[in-house]
Amino acid sequence: MFSLSALKYHKKYRAVFILTALSLFTLFNSFVFSDIYFKNTDFELEVIRLKGEKPGPTLLIFGGIHGDEEGGYSAAEVLSEIKILNGKLIIVPRVNFPGIMQYKREIYGDMNRKFTKKEYPNDPDHKLIVILKKLISEADIFINQHDAFGFHRNKYISKGYNPFRYGQCLIVDTGNIFSQKFNKKLDINAIGKRIIENVNKEIKNPKHRFAFWNQNSIDINTSFKDMQKSATYFAVTRFSIPAFGLETSKNLPNSVLKIKYQLLVITKLMDEFGFKYTLPTNIFTKPVLYWVEFIKTSKKNTQSIIRVNSSTNIRMEKGEKIRVSKIKSNYKVGLSFDILDWQDKNDFNNEYTFTKERTAFIRKNQKFIGKVRFKKYNKNSIRKITLRINNSELSIPNWGLIKLKKTDKFEILYCDNQNTKYKFDIRGFNKVKNKKDDSHTLISYMNLIKKHSFRKEGKIYFVKIYNNKSIIGGFQIEFNT
Repeated sequence: MFSLSALKYHKKYRAVFILTALSLFTLFNSFVFSDIYFKNTDFELEVIRLKGEKPGPTLLIFGGIHGDEEGGYSAAEVLSEIKILNGKLIIVPRVNFPGIMQYKREIYGDMNRKFTKKEYPNDPDHKLIVILKKLISEADIFINQHDAFGFHRNKYISKGYNPFRYGQCLIVDTGNIFSQKFNKKLDINAIGKRIIENVNKEIKNPKHRFAFWNQNSIDINTSFKDMQKSATYFAVTRFSIPAFGLETSKNLPNSVLKIKYQLLVITKLMDEFGFKYTLPTNIFTKPVLYWVEFIKTSKKNTQSIIRVNSSTNIRMEKGEKIRVSKIKSNYKVGLSFDILDWQDKNDFNNEYTFTKERTAFIRKNQKFIGKVRFKKYNKNSIRKITLRINNSELSIPNWGLIKLKKTDKFEILYCDNQNTKYKFDIRGFNKVKNKKDDSHTLISYMNLIKKHSFRKEGKIYFVKIYNNKSIIGGFQIEFNT
């Protein structure tokens, strides 16, 4: 069973985001499978499947079919960490990634009006719709998550609380269906009302309570003909699946409540259909960018790896090429790299040839978590750093990466621009007494303090290069066994 008090979060982060499910799959559930279609593109689509040890129904959940409805896709990410004891969950956290990245309801038209019999192969969303329709065919129960303005009420109370508002509402397309998958008649009206009754018992603020709304969109004389192109209507009419549109209000005071109310309704629905589960606690956290890893190709066609954190300048010559190879964050999904005013909204897979200075934003869903700038070299720029590894010299680019064995010994020698005095600072190095610069010192893995490494794992150490008090460069040292 689920209650609002079961979920905890860090209060200092009012804009709430969710720790990635993928990093916790093995912790919470042994029967988890994840497919990512069109990976690292504008149309990235993640499909998460959770299977309990015992048989039961299959519940399908769509989050983020409208890109500006963060309560839905944020709650779907949380739900992907649930432990299922029976049955199956199929969760698509970010149905409309193009819209989510730009925080817009729609980019290529309303995705929730594309579930029709007729196919539109030239529609950019078509390849997604094909997959989503296939997932609906696998389900026994379906929930489509949304946020909407206002608070739905059966009678007019005020501008924000009336029958024409969609927020805080559970919506269905019909009252009764014969479910082929359950092999019986289901009274969706009664089921929906029971769910909302149980939900409202847990909501103390009466202004935030939910309503149940049967729009009866399958009726020939319905006032909601546009809903006949929606995902829930498609599920009901094509596969006789009990389908629910879940709407939290955009007028709730914060994102935390949207996510909690989404989860509350979903888990009460799961209770109604006999699911057994355990929802983890303490799962809200702020997204953090650790670094972006690039493959940089010189005009001589030599390649090097560089890693930079947020607000770093990457210096380049005209004609040099660069592309993202990895974004390191406390999330593994929902990340995008957008070179502003150039090609796609997610340029993760796009190789950029430096012709002029540009800025790139890194986002988790729609939220900015960092940026890098591609800039031309100036007279004080560091182009390469030379080290001695054991008995051999090696040069790496500024912000480069060097991989060592724990048995290796290294010494920082110099930068290419030797007319300027630089100071090297190895974070975690047990420094030589009265020596403020860590260059020209033979160092082994045993000289480094583990607690100052990345995540205190003793694997990655950071080196900063100073010109007086200004950081003008650096690199990473990564130790492998």
